[in-house]
Amino acid sequence: IKTKAVRKGDEFVINGGKMWTTNGTQADWMCLLANTSDGPPHKNKSLICLPMNLPGVHIARKIDKIGMRSSDTAEVFFDDVRVPYKNIIGQEGMGFTYQMLQFQEERLWGVAN
Repeated sequence: IKTKAVRKGDEFVINGGKMWTTNGTQADWMCLLANTSDGPPHKNKSLICLPMNLPGVHIARKIDKIGMRSSDTAEVFFDDVRVPYKNIIGQEGMGFTYQMLQFQEERLWGVAN
């Protein structure tokens, strides 16, 4: 994960990109996992709720893939996107942990389908 969200006052300024974004061409909001510090990789990430219509959010392309064609996948870039700090999910620096916990639920969902 190379996308960075730098805190400036009461907001984050986000730069980078996200590949394999599920429903990226249709979504109104995104849950973004981004680096928010220079700490260890398992403690430097945060989850940020990001509206997709903000200035600087660019949907580069819809990715053509072999399976799950009913669910589009996109490549998204962020260029100085400003998001209020209050859009953080949980605690800053806990994003990796939250994401790993979410993967457990996602795996169960995948097996059930």
